[in-house]
Amino acid sequence: MSKKKETFFQSIVALMASQVIVKILGLIYKLYLTNKGEFGDEGNAITSAAFQVYSLLLSITSIGVPSAISKLVAERVAVGDHKGAYKIFKVSLILFSIIGIIGSYFLFAMSKTIANNVIGMPEVELSLIALSPSIFLVSIISVYKGYFNGREKMSVTAKAQSYDQLTKTFITILIIEISTVISKITNTAIIASMANLATTIANIIEFGYLYKFFRKEFSEIRYEIRISVNYKPVRTLKIIKEIIFTAVPMSLAPFIGTIGRNIDSTTIIDGLQSKIGYEEAKIQYGILNGKVDTLINFPLSFSGTVSTALVPGIAAARSRQKLSEVSQRINLSLLVGLLIALPSTAVFCFFSDSILKLLFPNASAGEVILQISSISIIFIAIEQTIRGVLIGIGNNKVPIISITLGVLVKYILNKILIPMNIVIGGINGAAISSLISHIVVTMVGYIYLKKAIEIKLEKSNIIKLVFSTIIFIIISKIIYFIMALKINAKISLIISILIGIIIYIILLILLKIIDIKQLKMLSFSQKKAKFQKK
Repeated sequence: MSKKKETFFQSIVALMASQVIVKILGLIYKLYLTNKGEFGDEGNAITSAAFQVYSLLLSITSIGVPSAISKLVAERVAVGDHKGAYKIFKVSLILFSIIGIIGSYFLFAMSKTIANNVIGMPEVELSLIALSPSIFLVSIISVYKGYFNGREKMSVTAKAQSYDQLTKTFITILIIEISTVISKITNTAIIASMANLATTIANIIEFGYLYKFFRKEFSEIRYEIRISVNYKPVRTLKIIKEIIFTAVPMSLAPFIGTIGRNIDSTTIIDGLQSKIGYEEAKIQYGILNGKVDTLINFPLSFSGTVSTALVPGIAAARSRQKLSEVSQRINLSLLVGLLIALPSTAVFCFFSDSILKLLFPNASAGEVILQISSISIIFIAIEQTIRGVLIGIGNNKVPIISITLGVLVKYILNKILIPMNIVIGGINGAAISSLISHIVVTMVGYIYLKKAIEIKLEKSNIIKLVFSTIIFIIISKIIYFIMALKINAKISLIISILIGIIIYIILLILLKIIDIKQLKMLSFSQKKAKFQKK
């Protein structure tokens, strides 16, 4: 009766593919909105500010829920206690439905106060109202995802995420076009709220998919419950405590990180409006948190998912006391992160103006901000890997400490730099403070990791990567200048970067920065771990 479970590697590949699809669709979504005449950087400011508040509430109500429930369900399933696993699911669904309803009501009821008194942008109120139902929806979606992940059905989570982003992108375009073209709405605050309403509609579709899959699987679930072994009756209150005590530590680091992202929404407008006026301050905030952050996060989705694929292997190797293998995997994950981060930083640094004009022809401001922020990619890529590795070796404290320090640095520097009327001040100051905060987080994590586990990231590989990146950007620049004299600058940009990427890949192969044996480490599976443990 029981269906064949996914292998670990199949699950990771599904999640990685989902993340890439989500990021590509997210970029399309952002490109459409930013280039819409009635939206632009002002619209980005409104939607970004609302979304940061929404994300903060989600970090309280649901962000650690899938991992926590997945862990608890998997522990029961591993010993054949499917009945206990299902009870955790039912209790979690009731618990987080209540928490989600409270969160949704709070955001709806407090939307005006948050918009006016916390963010200082009255236009955000409608967007907060549009997003409020999603707090409840995401809370119950998280429970379903956790239950499926615990039963080794991670491809369901991957598909749900993809459907959510696909729906969000399509519905956004549909609603905005109907509003602006047919209804002739030009109010940016209303258009921004409609874009955020698409998020709520997408969550409804995602929940519908998960519930439909649950009903489809229910006959198998009932069969598993009937043959359940090792079931020990546990009081509901004890299960609730277990869920909370598991979810809170997993939620703490993301929660602190979300607070850090909210710092910009509360300090940029406040720090700039006395210098350049409220409207221009809002536009500057939209440039940083709307366009620039979207571009910076795109390459990080690749480095982040690769690191995620390596982390379970690190945990498995450590459990077998093979510290040399742990060190190998850490070195590889750091190397892969840099392999993606260095050329991404170079492209955004040296082609910033051209990229913004290509992607956002109707709102292309932000060249210097993008250049400063692009340097962060290097440190965030390393930070992602270090955090994943620390969690993989069972250390949740250091990520929390490092992120907390980073948030404090970000807040202090924002308050100092943003009001300053110099090159490193204003909106550039906000970008600089983010860069420095990421450096702090990375250094704290790296120092601890180096003490805990031997790291031998070969200097020769770093030199080769830097050399390959320099050659890549020089050739891309030369090709761009030559082609731009004869054909369209936008086409020249695309062709020159593509040729540069091909050359970069060829250099990686010729210089043997990563060999085939190392790449095979990416296909590590649980099955293999069990075999090697003998």
